[in-house]
Amino acid sequence: MVEDVRRCVDARVNFFDEYFIVPQEMQAEVAAFVEKITALGQSCTDAAEFEAQFASCGLSDEFNALLPKCTPKPHKMTKEEKEQSRAIAREMLAANKKEILTDIARDAADTVRIYAESEMIQKNRERMIEEGTMGEYTRTRNTIEDTSRLVGFLKRKFKK
Repeated sequence: MVEDVRRCVDARVNFFDEYFIVPQEMQAEVAAFVEKITALGQSCTDAAEFEAQFASCGLSDEFNALLPKCTPKPHKMTKEEKEQSRAIAREMLAANKKEILTDIARDAADTVRIYAESEMIQKNRERMIEEGTMGEYTRTRNTIEDTSRLVGFLKRKFKK
């Protein structure tokens, strides 16, 4: 195998070892993928040809499908990585500040509205039980629902 092709193959194969824990049930599938990629690497004359065939013959899709089935290895971040992560988070928050605040306000309003509706429904139900109209309401509602289901059934039957 040509050296630059070997680096491309090793990058994909070692990716599993370095960044993922392959579950026992996935070992055979990953081994089959490694065999396919190695065979492709042996048939290619340079890295460009390998990369083109890797994408065109579906190995790229297979590689991308295997990754979510594996468990990522834990990684202890360095100080530089942590600072970069914080900087990216700050940038994202600053860039989307207005949208985030709008979403928070909308969520809070929805929560209040849903709570108020639930309280109102509960109060109406308690009032109807106290007045003795809950049974009549339930029977009427069930009759309406049954009638609408029957009408829908008949419509579907006669359309055919």
